Amino acid sequence: MTSIDDSSNPSILKLSQLQNRCKRDPVAYKQDYDAQSRRLISLVEILLLSPSADPSPSLVELIQFTAAVSSSSYKGEESDKIATLLMDLLVGSSNGAKNDAPPRRKQNPGVPVLQTSLPVAALQLHRDIRKACVSALILMRNKGAVQPLCLLQLFFQLLAVLPDKNLRESLYHHIVNDIRNINKNGKKDEKVNRTIQSFFHRIVQASADEAVPGGEDSPTDYAAKRATQMTCDLYRRQVWNDERSVHILASAASSPNSSVMGRALRFFLNIETEMDSDHKAREESSWQDCQTIDLHLHSKKTSKKQSRIAKQVKTKKKMQHEREIVVMNERHDKGVEASRKLFPAIELLHDPQGLCETILKRVKSSGSNTYKFEVKMLMLNFVTRVVGNHELILLPLYTLLQRYMGGHQRDVTAILAYSVQSCHEHVPPEEVYGILKTIAHNFITERCSGEQMAVGINAVRAICARVPSVLSGEDGLDEDAKEKSTAWDVEAFARDLAGYAKHKDRSVSIAGRGWVNHIREVYPSLLQGKDRGLVGAGLHRAGEKPLRYGEVRAASGVRGADLLAAYEAAKKAKSDNGEEAEGSDGWQDAGESDGEEEVQVNDDEAISDGEAPDLMMIEENETGAEEKAEEGDISENKLDLTKLSEKERAKLQQEMSSTRIFSTAEFAKMQKLVNRQQRALRDPRLAARLKRAKANGDEFADMSDSDIDSDDEEIHIKGAVNNVDIMAEAKRKRMSKAERLEKIIEGREKWESKDRPGGSTNTEKKRKKNFAMSKFAYSTRQKVGEKNTTKRGKKFKGKKVEDGGKSKKRRRKF
Repeated sequence: MTSIDDSSNPSILKLSQLQNRCKRDPVAYKQDYDAQSRRLISLVEILLLSPSADPSPSLVELIQFTAAVSSSSYKGEESDKIATLLMDLLVGSSNGAKNDAPPRRKQNPGVPVLQTSLPVAALQLHRDIRKACVSALILMRNKGAVQPLCLLQLFFQLLAVLPDKNLRESLYHHIVNDIRNINKNGKKDEKVNRTIQSFFHRIVQASADEAVPGGEDSPTDYAAKRATQMTCDLYRRQVWNDERSVHILASAASSPNSSVMGRALRFFLNIETEMDSDHKAREESSWQDCQTIDLHLHSKKTSKKQSRIAKQVKTKKKMQHEREIVVMNERHDKGVEASRKLFPAIELLHDPQGLCETILKRVKSSGSNTYKFEVKMLMLNFVTRVVGNHELILLPLYTLLQRYMGGHQRDVTAILAYSVQSCHEHVPPEEVYGILKTIAHNFITERCSGEQMAVGINAVRAICARVPSVLSGEDGLDEDAKEKSTAWDVEAFARDLAGYAKHKDRSVSIAGRGWVNHIREVYPSLLQGKDRGLVGAGLHRAGEKPLRYGEVRAASGVRGADLLAAYEAAKKAKSDNGEEAEGSDGWQDAGESDGEEEVQVNDDEAISDGEAPDLMMIEENETGAEEKAEEGDISENKLDLTKLSEKERAKLQQEMSSTRIFSTAEFAKMQKLVNRQQRALRDPRLAARLKRAKANGDEFADMSDSDIDSDDEEIHIKGAVNNVDIMAEAKRKRMSKAERLEKIIEGREKWESKDRPGGSTNTEKKRKKNFAMSKFAYSTRQKVGEKNTTKRGKKFKGKKVEDGGKSKKRRRKF
């Protein structure tokens, strides 16, 4: 065995050299390693006797040596012994210093979830020794010598009580990265994840049971904050995006501690935005990386470099194409599909009703000093968001919101936004009436500023859009409720807000016009005739009005089935009319026969080419009965939906839906027929045109089978010219943004994929040439005109000759 203390002996090895030789030949240097291990145990025993004293200078190096060698060369019993020794040193225990100490066992069920206190020896331990022990344990965990669950409880115990901030941050990052490495590359260890999530949930639940509203943070609260923050980070990085993680955060949201609750509430409210920003940042970084192409302009061109350049150019084109496709899809999708990919956490709540009731009760019962105003606003934002997303019935919420709707209330715009997002179609109108009255009295009055009035009108419009049954007025109330709500006149309220469309303030007038447009679409009967407009007048005649509270339009069949029956009946009647028109003439050719038998004609009776064939008249009495029968069949085929009542149309729709299997093309037909009917209700001019066409028998003349059966409304065939494209218009139709982008992409691909090899052509060089270099060229003079050019030149030369240069002579002085 070689000595390490005497530096004059050349056979002496340093710890770094011994570590290298132990990795190369573990068996030969096993005794040297055992000696250093016993030396570490003795130093640890001495340190535990007086933890406040300065440690030995070689102890840190010895801890790092034993951890590195035991986790690589002597993994197993030796690594477990070193890990147990370091863990006991961190918690101030001397059990691991004994050679015969058993390995650390799992915690008993009766022991508390997290030890929130450490012995004095652990708290007085020198910071360098504590940091060295943590680094050694992290090293052993990264090499797989220690199980992750063994270190998790120890590190959380240190997180809760240690005063060293840098060490707490290193412990936090190690736990997060360790869980990410366990679940990297799409391979998730569900057993380990479930165990860690259960441990996090027990910590958060213990903090919720012990915490007092408005009290000071305890070590358990600090551990719960760290567990909540870890769960949020892992969910944001899409490592834990399941229901168990959401359940942990829901427990944290119901905690009385404001710090723990605030972290969880901010997660639920902002997680989609943060994940979207992370996704865009990753895409932008990858896009910037592929933009830089090393063309090796000033280096030797080798085949390897050329292949690398070609690969980079190909990757750039691929990224450009994918980026353009994503932009086009987002434009057509309007963000709906993109929001679904962000794993909305609020949708995964297990008991949203109970959670909202708990938080709302805490807001109502807490005093002014229990929670800060920002925390209360955060709680109201979360409750209203969950109520709106899950369509919950939480009636005390709306009376609470009215308390914060004062004109001079702090963040009153946010309060109005929370009121809007808490409304949905299942909220009783009686609860919404109070909010509308409060907004009208505090914001929509002449004593308020223009900005306040605009915000109030917009808030009322948004609430009525989410709860359309409010506009139905007393139709949805019983007799007792009608007597109590005599002061609420929906028609007067709607017309009063419509009058602000002509207000002198621009923001107020814009908000008033928005309100008028909304009422035109939903319930035009509330407006005066002059305010209904073209669309509102059409909907008013059609009897458009919102459903009452609790009223549901139950579908009796597939929507549009009756319209499809009328379309097919009209199509069949038109085809029968066409066949009748072909054989309806009263004259027949005598030389033709209906059958296939040939008529034998003698040569004497043959008809010359110049003579007309003999015609014979058919009597009317022979065909009258047939025509009447055909007309009766055609009239039976025609189906007039305007003559049917609502019940008869519902019965026809139900019969069509129950006795027929519709194809994809027929569903497309019904959808387009329904859209056509809706447009006719909104446009009286279109309804009048359809009425005239129906009187003429051409009700569906503007709809062909090819247009209806197609999935796309516009089909552009290459090389074909549509008559609409060449029709004269008063003003050229402006291209949409999608069409402009498609044209740009087409031109770019055409320019980048040139078929000819080589560089630019002479025409391209000539176009890019400086004009000062080519203004006297022959081609330029041809454009201007040779006569004018020559005249200017001759005139200049003649003037120069005639002058004789006298103008430049200097006068002599005498």
